[in-house]
Amino acid sequence: MAEFKHGAYGEINVVGTRVVEKSQNAIVCVGTAPVHMVAGGAKNVNVPIVVNNEAEAMKLFGYSDDWGSYTLCELIHVFFKKMGVGPAVFINVFDPAKHKASDVTSVTKTPENGAVVLTDADKIITDTITVKAASVTKTDYTVSTNFSKNTVTISETTTGALGTSALTITYNAADPSAVTDVDVIGTTDNLGLNTGMYAIRNVEQKTGYIPSFIVAPGFSSHPAVHAAMCQNSSKINSHWDAFVLADLPIVDSKGTAVTLDTAATFKAANGYNKENERVYYPLVSGTDGNKYHLSSLAAANFLSLLIAHDGIPYYTESNTDCGLISNLYFGEDSVGRVIDDHIINEKLNKYGITSAAYVGGRWAIWGASSADYTPDNATQINTAATNLMMLYYISNDFQRRRALYVDQPLSPNDIKQIASEEQTRLDALVSIGALTYGNVVLNASADANSDIIGDWKFAFSVTTTPLAKSLTAVVTWTDDGFKTYYETA
Repeated sequence: MAEFKHGAYGEINVVGTRVVEKSQNAIVCVGTAPVHMVAGGAKNVNVPIVVNNEAEAMKLFGYSDDWGSYTLCELIHVFFKKMGVGPAVFINVFDPAKHKASDVTSVTKTPENGAVVLTDADKIITDTITVKAASVTKTDYTVSTNFSKNTVTISETTTGALGTSALTITYNAADPSAVTDVDVIGTTDNLGLNTGMYAIRNVEQKTGYIPSFIVAPGFSSHPAVHAAMCQNSSKINSHWDAFVLADLPIVDSKGTAVTLDTAATFKAANGYNKENERVYYPLVSGTDGNKYHLSSLAAANFLSLLIAHDGIPYYTESNTDCGLISNLYFGEDSVGRVIDDHIINEKLNKYGITSAAYVGGRWAIWGASSADYTPDNATQINTAATNLMMLYYISNDFQRRRALYVDQPLSPNDIKQIASEEQTRLDALVSIGALTYGNVVLNASADANSDIIGDWKFAFSVTTTPLAKSLTAVVTWTDDGFKTYYETA
């Protein structure tokens, strides 16, 4: 029996020789954020939220320099503070009601100038703070967080409200170590209750954006989480296709180092080889002293390209400047190595792993292929991830725009009009260099009687613009120059 369809759909066909409005594509970032640092932050758990800038991010999710505990803060830092790019969709899985210490913390503080300052703000669930003086609960105060100083200030709202005697302050302490892969993977009942990676299904309805790229630094290097990312990247809501941006670990779950020599083996053995993903290795040391996941830096560079090109993903982040990088990072015990682009090409790029390299006098993201690229599986599609990204873009974009036509009368003239409009869009993509060829026709033979039951299928045949994978100068010595010595006027 034919599959029942009701809506606008798209299908990807990457095999075969025959086969502008800004996009609503979004990079979806899944991880942990210190939402307990902001008032009412507990509601921002397992909910897709659009973030446009650093101020919004801190207001909604808080901020901590402890990126190991709060992985989304690395993206806040890279996207908004360093790169100034956005928006992005954040899904936080840290739940203050669940991930907290079992015992209540109690401290004694004496007000100074009508205020009390608590340190280690990222450990304090601010909504649980209580203030008592001689067993009497105080209420005339406000709580504010200074993210740069990592402090919480309790300030009296009326002069003398906190008094001058010692106060007993209690609160629940956050425990980000209680977050496990299970929380990040999440669950679904397939009836709309989605958490973790499954909350990607809620992105379009909650934000209006199409979930087109997925990143989870700090967790994507865990094979189980990575598998969930991939599972939730294809036909999201039965419509959207997304690309996964994942990191390989520098140390595996058994404590064994993943090295330049073993990275490709780990990648293949653990399923980091999907056609719709980019895989990054290793970490990098930043010029600011931080350690960064390459997926974070690559995602930021890629987002800047999307912004510059109306959301059309025909530019790769490979060979884009990354001034934050000072060196590759394989671990504290790996020092003194100078890794050049030849080593990166042979050990990583050759096996579908993107890295960073010092080329052209600066550090850059290095490697453009999809993760399924290997010497034995090199195709015209996976040589550059942008090829499949463009097919996804055309399919996703068609569905988003044509959804309004569903259940409307469709006359022969309407069919011709749709085909004409889609051809115009393909021609525009060709004119800007995103495609080298594009043609769309009504596929009348796709399904017998499809016109009678209202299932119309349009066949898009496109050729994506190839990237310059390498440029080679062939320099040959010749004796032609000596002729000038013997030329006469």
